[in-house]
Amino acid sequence: MAYQFLILDSQGNAVAHGISKQIPKGTQWQLVIDDGDIEEVVKHTNFRLVCDSDAVPALEGRLVSRKGNTIVLEPIRRLEQSLRQNLRLPVGFHTYIYPISGTWRGREAVVSRDLSCGGVAFYCPRHLEVGEKVQIVIPITSSPLLMDVEILRCQSQDKEMALYAGQFVDPVREEESMVCEAVFGLQIRRNVGVVSRT
Repeated sequence: MAYQFLILDSQGNAVAHGISKQIPKGTQWQLVIDDGDIEEVVKHTNFRLVCDSDAVPALEGRLVSRKGNTIVLEPIRRLEQSLRQNLRLPVGFHTYIYPISGTWRGREAVVSRDLSCGGVAFYCPRHLEVGEKVQIVIPITSSPLLMDVEILRCQSQDKEMALYAGQFVDPVREEESMVCEAVFGLQIRRNVGVVSRT
């Protein structure tokens, strides 16, 4: 089994994507850089490593050596597991939400503002209540997903298009992996810095 890692610099900016055939353990382990510039990677000494599998904790590691596109890292410490869930990519896509709870029916067109492994923020012309549950179509994964979302807060009160933040509710492992894969891939391709969820 291969484990995919998003490699962040000490400032939290995505610098590359790597693959390891083993869960990081012991004093040293190898990571093959399969997306991103290896020369940019080796400019850094310490990295934050976030795996697409929730079975692997987020880690801080130190660069020990490099051979071709393979780097050898020394694990320094475990990081908060929330780091994985909170990686957030500013990305706009047009999609739809459907009510699970609430009094409205049908569907509503929305536009995303950002996406993370744990949730989504989107602009919506309809008033939604905190705690309300909706389904949202995530069209940027390898196959479109219909994800359950609980509204956490309204971040802006624009009369025509309010901004809502929501977290995914009980995603199955495959759904969560697909969302994380999309987030990780877009982080590298767009070379976008990671934003912490507040």
